[in-house]
Amino acid sequence: MEKLAIVALADDLAMNQESILNQEIDFDAEAVYRVIDSLQVLHKPVKEYFAMTQEQYYETESDHKLTLINLSANLTDLHDRILTNHVDGFVDQHEINLTYNHENPFEDDFYNNVVDFHVVSYSLKVIGAVQAVAAQELQTVLSKDAVLSIGLAAYALANNK
Repeated sequence: MEKLAIVALADDLAMNQESILNQEIDFDAEAVYRVIDSLQVLHKPVKEYFAMTQEQYYETESDHKLTLINLSANLTDLHDRILTNHVDGFVDQHEINLTYNHENPFEDDFYNNVVDFHVVSYSLKVIGAVQAVAAQELQTVLSKDAVLSIGLAAYALANNK
């Protein structure tokens, strides 16, 4: 995937945010899944995780940033998301730091698609910026749970969860 593909997708999402959130145009989850898979951070294609239980993921791949409460539930039922929200460091010194925060699109027991949209669009913007200048370093510093969160948010947006 070309270096700026992630940034282009994030820009396209931001430009169409209102239309996507109002369901005037379709949210292209497949484009998000392709970008996630192109990062090669997760061991499998992201769509394979949707059938996993939280416990299976926790025991095999999680970097323990996600708050997994109901381990017997599917990952698609998870309410916690990890938003990649900031990057700093020194590319020339191979020192890149990403920061994350928790988001919950079900905070008031109702699904808030805006929260998941921001997890997808904002995370992709930050990740895309790093990939454009330090693609190899990105693979080593990017949280698996944050990448999975983008996929879970895209899944929820596409399925109107």
